Order: sequence, then structure tokens, then C-alpha cells
Amino acid sequence: MAEKNWERRMIESKGSHFRLDVNNPTVTPGGEEVYTFFSSTDDDDHCAVGHDQRGYYKIHNDKTVEIVGGSKSTEQGVDIVISGRSGDVVITADKNGRIVLRGKNVVIQADEDIDMQAGRNISLAAGSGRVLVKGNTLEKSGLKGNLLEPEKQWAYRVFEGTGLPGGAFAALASPFGGIADLATSIASSPSSFGGLVGNAVSGAISQATGGLVSGGLVNTVISGAAGGNLVGGLTDFAVNTAKGAASQATGGLSDTVIDFVEE
Repeated sequence: MAEKNWERRMIESKGSHFRLDVNNPTVTPGGEEVYTFFSSTDDDDHCAVGHDQRGYYKIHNDKTVEIVGGSKSTEQGVDIVISGRSGDVVITADKNGRIVLRGKNVVIQADEDIDMQAGRNISLAAGSGRVLVKGNTLEKSGLKGNLLEPEKQWAYRVFEGTGLPGGAFAALASPFGGIADLATSIASSPSSFGGLVGNAVSGAISQATGGLVSGGLVNTVISGAAGGNLVGGLTDFAVNTAKGAASQATGGLSDTVIDFVEE
């Protein structure tokens, strides 16, 4: 490490609350300082404005930084310009702060892309006007909401391939608001869900056995075993009864079909 040159350092103080420090060789996170203006208040709030050997121009203040321009500008003039010539412009509000852009009109322009991401919600609201979304390609993706077609809703997709008719879930919870809403609907109307399960199982057995076991037989077995009250799936008794009926009717069909019935 090169020896620090203290001889070229210059300090000029203007009272107890302001000083200019030039060529301070003390190494800071930004390297050696070219110059720094230091000031402090009677309440010990500090401000530092300076330039370091990296080429950074820095403004550090313990409290608010205020930039105001345009008191004598024309109505169509530009009062404040913030420009990044080659890199990014980053504005960050730490902790619980907000970033607020306010004006009579706010315009956001990009030569290419605009990306908006939120950890929770994004809200768009227009007062007396309209909200216009325009583009060559418009796409939407989600789990629930009134913008999605019924078959794209979570309640339909999660039971895809089970034999349960997707459209029937709209009758249980419409509009579908998630698994909690579905569970509430099932608990309040278990017979409706039981009918759906019975129809699905009977259809699956009939398909797997090539029609050797009729849907009506399975429905009768399921309804009798569970009393038409199927909450959270078939009871063990109903499953075992259905398996026995299928095995007897098919003369001991393969375990694959039986396992399929149990699932």
C-alpha cells in the first residue's frame, strides 16, 4: 500500500459548524477523498458533500434533502433534469418509505420494455375516465378472478383428470375464492359434493372395466355406504364396498383396476 501523503492535505474551518477538507488521505469505503464540505447543526445533524478518488460526487445528509427549481421558469420549461448518460438511475426508499410521483399528468416512456413487479398487489384505478390496455399481444394468467375463463380457474384445474366435472365446482363456490371457500361450500352442502364424487367414481369404474360394472351399481353402493354424506372423499367403508362390488362383478379383475377405484 502506498504511503499516505498528509502534506498535501488542507483543512479550512469557518467556525465550529463548517469546514472544507481537501486531499484527505484517510481511506473511506469510497477511497481517498478529493474534497469534502462538512457542516453540522446545533442539534448535531450532519451534512457532507464531496468528491472521492473513484470519481463519485456524494451528498449525504442526516435529514431531508430538498431540490427545488423553476421559480422563474416559463410555464413550458423544464425545471429539474436527472439524467444517467451510460448507466441506470436508481431511486430507493428504504425501510417503510414510499416513492411518490405526483403531477397534473404523469408520463412513463420506454424505448423498449416497462416491467412492473409487486410483492403483493398492483392497483390501477381511473376516476372519471377509462383504463385502456392496448398491444399486439394481450395475455393473462392467474388462479382465480373474474378475468379468467371458468376452465382456467384453480378449482377446475386442480381436479383435471379426476373424472369430476369441472363445471360442477362453480355451483359449489361461485365465484371460486380458493380452497377455503371450496371447503366451506362442501361442509354446508355435503350431499352435493357426494353426488359429484359418486358420479366420478362410477364413471371411472365403468370405463376401467369396459362397462362390466355399471355406473348405477356403483352409485347405489357408494350412496348406501356413506349415506350420501361424502365430505373430504369416500369413507373407507364405501371404498371397500365399491372394490368388492367391482371385483365380484368382473370375476377378480386385475389389481390395477381395484387400485384405480380406490384412488
